[in-house]
Amino acid sequence: MTRSMMCSTLAILGFAAPAMAQEATVGSALVLEEIVVTAQKRAQSAQDVPVAMSVIGADALAAVGGSRLQDLTQLSPSLTVTQGGDQNNNSVILRGIGTSAFSIGVEASVLVVIDDVAAGLSGQGFNDLQDIERIEILRGPQSTLFGKAASAGVINITTKAPTDTFTGSAEIMVTDDDEQRYSAGLSGPLAEGLSFRASAAIGRYDGNIRNLVTGRMINGRDSENYRAKFLWEPSESFDVTLSGHYAKTEADCCEYVSIRKTPGIRNLFGVPTNTQLEGITPGVNNFTARLDPEPVSDAKDYGGSLKVNVYLGEHTLTNITARNHYFATDSSDFDGATGPLLGQPNGLMQFGFFRGDTFSNELRLTSPASGVLQYVAGLYYADNTFTRRFTRTGPAQPGDWRGEAGSEAYAMFGQADYTVTPGTKLIAGLRWGRENISFVYDRYNNAGGNPPFNTSGSANDTVVTGRAGIQQDLAQDVMAFATYSRGYKGQAYDLTSSFSTPTNPARNPVRPETSNSYELGLKGRFLDRRASLSLTGFLTDYDDFQAQSQVAEFGGSLFLANVGKLRTKGVEAEGSVLATEMLTLNGSVAYTDATIRAFPNAECYFGQTVALGCTPRATGGRAQDLAGHRLANSPEWKFNVGADLEVPLGDLPVTGFVNASYSWQSKVNFDLRGNPNTVQDAYGITNVSVAFEDKEQGRYRLTLFVRNLFDKHYFSSMNDLTNGLIANPYPNPSTVIDLRGRRARDASRYMGARFSVKY
Repeated sequence: MTRSMMCSTLAILGFAAPAMAQEATVGSALVLEEIVVTAQKRAQSAQDVPVAMSVIGADALAAVGGSRLQDLTQLSPSLTVTQGGDQNNNSVILRGIGTSAFSIGVEASVLVVIDDVAAGLSGQGFNDLQDIERIEILRGPQSTLFGKAASAGVINITTKAPTDTFTGSAEIMVTDDDEQRYSAGLSGPLAEGLSFRASAAIGRYDGNIRNLVTGRMINGRDSENYRAKFLWEPSESFDVTLSGHYAKTEADCCEYVSIRKTPGIRNLFGVPTNTQLEGITPGVNNFTARLDPEPVSDAKDYGGSLKVNVYLGEHTLTNITARNHYFATDSSDFDGATGPLLGQPNGLMQFGFFRGDTFSNELRLTSPASGVLQYVAGLYYADNTFTRRFTRTGPAQPGDWRGEAGSEAYAMFGQADYTVTPGTKLIAGLRWGRENISFVYDRYNNAGGNPPFNTSGSANDTVVTGRAGIQQDLAQDVMAFATYSRGYKGQAYDLTSSFSTPTNPARNPVRPETSNSYELGLKGRFLDRRASLSLTGFLTDYDDFQAQSQVAEFGGSLFLANVGKLRTKGVEAEGSVLATEMLTLNGSVAYTDATIRAFPNAECYFGQTVALGCTPRATGGRAQDLAGHRLANSPEWKFNVGADLEVPLGDLPVTGFVNASYSWQSKVNFDLRGNPNTVQDAYGITNVSVAFEDKEQGRYRLTLFVRNLFDKHYFSSMNDLTNGLIANPYPNPSTVIDLRGRRARDASRYMGARFSVKY
């Protein structure tokens, strides 16, 4: 990072302000509240943890109108989310690294952990965020403590614990674009040593896209979320927490809208684009579509965990056993036409289901929080089975298959801090893991006219990852750290429609993805603890990166492959300031240079010519070399700023509060291939809210808010589907194009009110 970039970073933090900081009073002094995290699987102050991370509380999430994982992008500058056709195809990206793959056998690069339990399928991480205590976004490889699915980072979610006194809360939220959300929670003692917590949230949102065929709004969802915890503390020697959750989502999400589309062209199914454009003006302001049938993306997620803590003197032995079941169905319009087509009652469709059954057990020993040596060590076991059923109707590109991916993982891990001299710590961690993976694949009769077949396979791998570093106190409340981490994501089978013959490349697993990460960081509290600053510089190299790639030898089909080498480097900073007793300022900024170092024989984008780098392959077809290109959906610059202001209202029985936040990111390309059509220009989103709370006990609060105040329209993903318009795969894109995009919840301005009560 250049000196000018560094100055820009510090200048932004000097006046900025998200809503994550809380104030506390120590004696007569006003200071920032200390935040306790479990980023290293033991309770520590966030300022003492040598890990680059954002810590987000429930109030900060509510301040930006958030209730889902993708809303965290407005609060964490290194985080982006690429929206897929349903939540199982969403991609979470940290520092430019994320997994975009169709196969159920491929793990995400960013692991979502809820109350110490890892989510098996990526779709499970996109349920509503309910009854949240805090969210820790850990950036960079976290494989030593969290395993092979954390090669780019971890989103560590902690929900609220039962209380030993009765507390309760309820909230109603409504918006002017027909969103409603109702939530309630209750906690307290049931008997001596036994307490509970129960919460529920029900939401409905019609959507933000008008389907001109039916007149309905789509891109919405109905959701139900229930969570319960029971805490039993029979003595000081051990305690037991039993947790359960159930989530149900019914969605007609997430459909494309047309951005650019050439009129008068017929697609591969013979449908003229003029028919599809009737009543639609393509462009960045388009919120309409023509669909028959409408998309479906429904899911149920339920499970539970049992956590037992045994206190052995000053040591703690913890065992966490968890089981979870996930089931989702999906369907979408495939032909780009309305009404019957090619003998199909509703045209051409693709539909199917995802199913995931997971079991895990973790046993770990945690040392005392004081002493020369502090450590955590443990054993981990997981047994996962994921199933995908997929059907695509019609004579063009049909598919009918079922795939099942299994994995069984064993691991031993440990990490320790050793105080060499007062103020100097050495950090060392190691993880040994072994995984057995398997698959079963059945292709049925109508798969492209090919005969049906059944095949299966298995493989195993053993890996050692680790972490090493040094932590140095520079002054009271100021420390610096330097660390090295080894990341790893396991081998995987590619179970998709491209698995068209028993001898294709998917028959063998892709190699594991590995990374080497280096970080330099500084964390401190200043101005008598009224200000805090975290600053991190990082460089991470990835080898054998797993991504979709086109294989010319198999008809240009997309396969999962080890496509090359990547490097992501940059600087991140976060800060908070208690400017006055009434005003809190926060801010965060990230500069990320995420580029491809080696990716020969990459697929060309539609319309790419020889002059633009698309050259013939020796084995047939065309390819490009992507070395030097930026990664998809990885903004070079991203920052979030905001302010919280308390406003006394004289003799009125209420106190006023004002919150304002602004998040901005530079332009991104959603296509790894570098298609110039799929670029989202830089944009910023402004959120504002005004709240009134009763002075006496702070039990009642009314909040009026506006999201995306200046009505900035943007896309959460883009796809160039021009290949579906004509048979020639390499025409001039200036004369023929079919560019589409998906809309996020706040892609247009909306406003609402939220009323909450607590006791």
